[in-house]
Amino acid sequence: MTFQHLQLTGPHGSPYVLGQRIEVYDGTTLIGRVQSVTVSAERDEVRLENFLTTDFADFRARALPKLVLAEVVSFIAERYPSVHAIGIELSRDIEGYEGREATLASARADILQSIGTDGVRISPKPHAGQAGHFAVTGVWRYDKASVAALGAVLEAQRAAYRERMAAESPVPPRPTLRQLLRKDR
Repeated sequence: MTFQHLQLTGPHGSPYVLGQRIEVYDGTTLIGRVQSVTVSAERDEVRLENFLTTDFADFRARALPKLVLAEVVSFIAERYPSVHAIGIELSRDIEGYEGREATLASARADILQSIGTDGVRISPKPHAGQAGHFAVTGVWRYDKASVAALGAVLEAQRAAYRERMAAESPVPPRPTLRQLLRKDR
């Protein structure tokens, strides 16, 4: 992967092997992982499920979920040319969305559609103790339209990420006139 801040690896930062979980790092900080990567017998299709994030409050504040999803799909598509279809399921319930699960499911569907995923569906996925739990699924196919959509999202999300990182970087204070004059003596 070429994006300078995010790295995708296998478990514990090891080189990635198709079928292993995918870990996503921001520098040295683990920000998320795809727990389940299932490869078809023909090795031409992959299914991604169980997206997990660490330190979720900071992750959401940086608005990285769309970038990470796009990076993961791009990573698989670029590294494994035999893979022509990537099935995606976004179904992890997120605390704090009680009563707004449908809104979250709709936002997830929008993210999948934005990267060129076909057949996006929202379906109930009953989960013990969690009413209103939904699964959002779709298939990203390696074709001209999907590659263009994914590329556009990557470009926009990478730019937004760089802007957020720059805004978080402390700006050194500008020297005062008095300090500048003292330096000339």
